Amino acid sequence: MIKRTGERVLGIIGIVLFFLGTLFLGALAVGADQGLFEEIVLEATNENSELLEPGQDPLNEEQANEMLEMIEMVNFGLLTAGSLIPAIAGIVAVVMVKKKPIVASILFLGSAIFYGATSFLLVAFILPAVPLILYLIAGIMALVRKPKEPLEPVDQV
Repeated sequence: MIKRTGERVLGIIGIVLFFLGTLFLGALAVGADQGLFEEIVLEATNENSELLEPGQDPLNEEQANEMLEMIEMVNFGLLTAGSLIPAIAGIVAVVMVKKKPIVASILFLGSAIFYGATSFLLVAFILPAVPLILYLIAGIMALVRKPKEPLEPVDQV
């Protein structure tokens, strides 16, 4: 039997990062529903805003509307679900990696592909890519690593 400590550690770190991402994206989803982004953009249009650096011009109405349209295009609920599903699949994969490494590998790799497909909007940020890369490495390790074959003694004549 081969030890699968590397796969487990990478999987657990990925799970933690996915859950942190889920909490962050969930908070953004709630904030978007409560009008948080509109308040921030309106504050940035004020000349005496604390959001602006000294010497920086405030946003005009057209720029503010463009920013709000871009923010409204992002579906934070979908991104939250897209982060939660791989976290749950990762828990299952970490539990199964010792007994069924092929199934765990499929779960890791499938979760990474699913997350990459649902979070393509967040590609500009490096943080969402970290758990994806960890899952890819764990999935490949679980798929490729084979148990060492015991050496058979040679019959002496």
